[in-house]
Amino acid sequence: MRILVINPNTTDSMTEAIGTSAAQYAAAGTDVDAISAPWGARSIEGHMEETLAAAAVIQTVAENRDDYDAFVVACYGDPGLYAARELVEAPVVGIAEASMLMACTVAHRFSVVTVIPRIVPMLTDLVRRYGLDSRCASIRSSGLAVLEIEDDLEAAGDAILAEAQLAIQEDGAEAIALGCAGMGPLDSWLRERLPTVPVIDGVAAAVKMSEALHGYGVTTSKVGAFAHPGPKELLGAAPALQATIGL
Repeated sequence: MRILVINPNTTDSMTEAIGTSAAQYAAAGTDVDAISAPWGARSIEGHMEETLAAAAVIQTVAENRDDYDAFVVACYGDPGLYAARELVEAPVVGIAEASMLMACTVAHRFSVVTVIPRIVPMLTDLVRRYGLDSRCASIRSSGLAVLEIEDDLEAAGDAILAEAQLAIQEDGAEAIALGCAGMGPLDSWLRERLPTVPVIDGVAAAVKMSEALHGYGVTTSKVGAFAHPGPKELLGAAPALQATIGL
């Protein structure tokens, strides 16, 4: 199968690291391509940047809709996830939703360790949107900016580990979801230091979920919420979007 992993920000070095993580966990016979958003912010750390990223994700899915068996949205806010599902029958998997759902299969309650503090309320809303309030013990900020993670993985690991330990000791977390695509390279390192607690990287979880859905023959529902959008006049939209839903 072929999976397109979309980094909704425009930092190519981060996209490369995401692609490496995705390929590491992909099964034999799965081809993974990782690409950056065609336009937008270098990192996504607020509502405005996330909204821009959502539009870029939708455009990217439209441009590649016939070439892949599944799509992964590789930002922990899952920008554009629901809209992208309207455009294709192939599974579209967000790394936040995938990591949370996987955590729920191996633990009674999970915590998310994410980046800067302003992301916490955004993820609180996302957990609620996915109906997982009762399964989420906490959302904790590591204090790291998104692009700081790859600059010093050792320091980033220490900051994430400290918050994960507090989530376990103080909040009752039984699994840890890594709340940023850039944290993926640290999953094994963290597991070694938290041997009894599952640590889940969203990119890896999304790749494995994509493979499972494709292997099982499950596609995106086209009844109700994710039905294909009806034709509409689009002004100034990218050609792929015009071809997909424009009049």
